[in-house]
Formats: sequence, structure tokens, C-alpha cells
Amino acid sequence: MNTTQLQPHWKLFSWLAGIGILIYLLIQIVPSTAETFFDSGTESVIAKSKAEAAASSFIQKQFHAHPASVHAVHQSDSLFYGYLEKNKLTKTYNKKYDTNYPTDTFQVTAEMPDKSEIFVYVHMQKGTVVAWNRLNESDTTPAEGKELTDAALAFAASKGFAKSSLSLHKTDEAKGQIWYKAADTSIGGAPLLLRIRGEKLANGSFLIASYKPQFQVPSDYASYVNEQKRIANYLSTIGSLFLSFVLFILAIIYASLYRKHTSFLRGIVLTVLFLAMYLANDFNMTDGIVAGYGEVLNADTIAYVAVIVTCLITVIMALAVYFSLVGGDGLWKGMGRNLWPRFGQPGYGEHVWRSMWLGYLCAFMLLGLQTIIFIVLMQVNGSWSTTDVTQSPYNLAAPLIFPVLAWCAAISEEAVFRLFGIGLMKRWFKNSFVASLIPTVIWALGHVTYPIFPSTTRLLELTIIGLIFSFLFLRYGFITVLFAHAIFDSVMMAISLMFMGSASNILVGIVYILLPIPIAWLMRFADAKKRPKTYTA
Repeated sequence: MNTTQLQPHWKLFSWLAGIGILIYLLIQIVPSTAETFFDSGTESVIAKSKAEAAASSFIQKQFHAHPASVHAVHQSDSLFYGYLEKNKLTKTYNKKYDTNYPTDTFQVTAEMPDKSEIFVYVHMQKGTVVAWNRLNESDTTPAEGKELTDAALAFAASKGFAKSSLSLHKTDEAKGQIWYKAADTSIGGAPLLLRIRGEKLANGSFLIASYKPQFQVPSDYASYVNEQKRIANYLSTIGSLFLSFVLFILAIIYASLYRKHTSFLRGIVLTVLFLAMYLANDFNMTDGIVAGYGEVLNADTIAYVAVIVTCLITVIMALAVYFSLVGGDGLWKGMGRNLWPRFGQPGYGEHVWRSMWLGYLCAFMLLGLQTIIFIVLMQVNGSWSTTDVTQSPYNLAAPLIFPVLAWCAAISEEAVFRLFGIGLMKRWFKNSFVASLIPTVIWALGHVTYPIFPSTTRLLELTIIGLIFSFLFLRYGFITVLFAHAIFDSVMMAISLMFMGSASNILVGIVYILLPIPIAWLMRFADAKKRPKTYTA
């Protein structure tokens, strides 16, 4: 039987979808929205322009100079935020310390006329300056000795710290830096450290060039996270990048070997769509790259180079998508199965329409399942997550196009790991489960560098979800799993956009969630228009 003609058990899928979306909304969405709407202390995130204005005003007052340019990005203390999440201290911290020591800020980089750069950290809700640091300064001498100690203590006192509550942690007189530990100011096992750097200017005056209050996580926690990141990078490089490249080469080979079963015109439209959307995303995430570098001179220039390199990698990915579509289609047809029907074939339009609705049901079901998996792993494995500024919607040049990335992931991952990957393994091993498991694990390994710990958390989660995608693909075809994957990711990305606030973000988020419906309708409509009408006498 042609797989694309199998009829799903609509009632069962509907029940599973209803349960899944209910779990997702009650556990993932409602608590966040309730806190936003019913907590009178909740404040909106200020515009980046206001953060830049606050930083400029501060620099003129503190450094007596006007910035040549300012640029704000979202910055986060990922290590410390993860510590709070792991130990369930986030809410306590936010109530007690967020006003003066926020974990997330707008990092405003100010380029100065003297070629120095000043990094000013602005509270994302209150717009107040909470920290700063100047680099590459000229005509200055580091403060040292008693002069540094006296100036640092006096400055700390101006910030509300009693001198008796501060104990010397360490000094670096070569750079004019001193660290104090603040007594009775800690959360869990993380004490507050004040890093202060003093400078003597050419005219003999003295200023505080750097003030960075930061909670220091326990060394064993920091070591554990670093080790987990090392493991994740290893798994991602060897288990995903290398094996994905091997699949790319094999896709070229099998596209040639099975060319009589397919056409090299297949997949061009999907590949072009993937390439265009992903290139737009590469440029959209430039600020995320800048934020990822932290306090680095000329980070914007380095980021532009990184974007160019990323675009070149994207072109290679597009080639992998194209040959996977051609090679996968040829493999399956060579084995007597049509898992990806062509436009214009009998029943194509209705197949797309049915696939879209089944995709919604499966996506809703998987959102609930993913939530349950995370809950189980939190209880059994102690899993926790932290922030990643490279993926922050506040670091997007155009947040409104962010959910387009969901379609990029769906097209590329379903082409490479499902259509071609499963097809190749099925050809080699004959067993459907083995054929599904191997490319699914490779796919899951590509996500282990996400900021979720232990690093194997996403491997376990996505292996389960990937096997379900594989089942949908084998039973209902490529178009069904493509819609399911795109809707699954679109819902999460659209909600992330909606949580940024503003009517436009909420409206656009809803549009992205509903977008598969008009896409499928247009495909069905175009298919119907193509068919010749029959006339009866």
C-alpha cells in the first residue's frame, strides 16, 4: 500500500493532541502569563534606545566625555542564572536582589573618541545603570596601594555598603583592581563580590573606571558546568557534525545511484526556501553573536566576520538539504514506497491538506510530551536550564521573522535525518526501528550544546521525540512530518516572540502559529487548478 494513503486514527490523535496542548499550556504557559498579568510588581522591558540613552547620560557624568556611538545588546550571567535555576532560588533572588544586581541586563557598548570602549550595564526594566567597565583607556595610570583601597571603600560606601561589611577578597595592583566580599549578601552558596577598578588621569584626578558586582557561584558548580560543556561540544562535534557531514557525502552518492527513481529537479523549491530563510536568520542574529563575545574590543566587527562564515556554512547546509531530498526520494522509490508524492499527482492536494491537520495534532501532542519528559528528567536527573544570549529574541535585529527559523529546522532536519537518513539505514539494515534510531540519535546529538544540563538531557528528550517523528514519517509520509516539525517549533518560537510584549508581537505570533493552514490551502488550491476539468454531455 502507498504509505501516503494510510488514514490516521483521527479520534485518537485528537485526544492525544488535546491532552498534550493542555499539559503544555498549564505547565509552561499559564504560570508565566499569570506572573506577568497578576503580579503588580512586574515591569515591562524597556526599549534598547532607552538603555542606550541611559548609558550615554551615565558616561557623560562619570567619564566627562560624549560617546561617538552606542549599541545595546541583551547580556546575561548564564553561569549564575543556571545556579539559581538548579537550586530553585530564582524567585527568591529576583525579589531580594534583582533591583541592584540583575542577572540579565542590556549591555551598552560605547565607542569613545579616544578609541576606548566603555561597557555599561543597564537594568532591563528599570533603566538604571548597575555596572560598567572601560577598556583600552589612554592617558591613565592604575590606582594602587592605599589610594586604591581608600577610593574603592569610599565608592562602595556610596553604593550603600558599610565598610565593616566588606572583606578584602583579592587585588591586582598592576591593573588597579580590587575585589571585596560583601558580608550577609549571598544566595545559596554564592557570595556577592564587588570588583572595583580605579584610574588616575593625566590631570591628576581619580575615577572609578570599572564597577562589577557579581555573585560568585561555588567552584564545584562552575567546574561541573565547564565539564558538561566540554562533553557537549565533544558529542556535538563527533556525534553530530562529523556524522552529518558523512550523511551529506552519502546523500550525493545515493542521489546519483538512484537518479532513475527520482529527479534532480526535486527539492529545489524547498532548498531555495530553506537557504533564503536561513541566510536572513544568520544576519538577524548578529547581536546575539556580539553578546556572546561579552567584553571584547571591536566585537561588532568580529561578529560580522562570524556572520559571513556562518552564511558560507549555511550554503553547505543547503546543498546537504538538496541532495538529501533527491537521494532520499530516490531511495524510497527504489524500495517501492512513495513517501513524498509530487505536486500534480492524483490526490496530492488532499494529502497536503490532511497532512497539515495531522501535523497540528501531532505537534500539540509532542508539546505536552516534551513537557512531561522535562519534568521527569528534572526529578530523576536533576536537569535544569539557563540562558543563552545568542538565542535571545532581544538580540534579534528583526524579532518578527524569528519564527521563520522553525521552517528552516523542519525542512533541513526532516530532509537529512528522516527522508534520507532513515531511507539509507532502512536500505542497509532492513529493520525500521534501527533505521529510525541511528539518524535520530545523530539529530539529537546536534542539540546537546543547548544550555540545558546535564548535557545528555536533550539527547534523551530528542531521541524520544525523534523516534515519534520517525514513526509519523514512515506511516504518513514526509509532508506530514514536515508540517508536524514546523508547527512544533513555530508554537514555541511564536510564544517566545509574544512574551516580548506589544500588540504587534502578539499578533505576529498568532499568525505564525496559524500559518500552516493557508500554506496547505494554497497548495491544495493550486493542485486543484492544475487538474483538467472533465465535462459531461
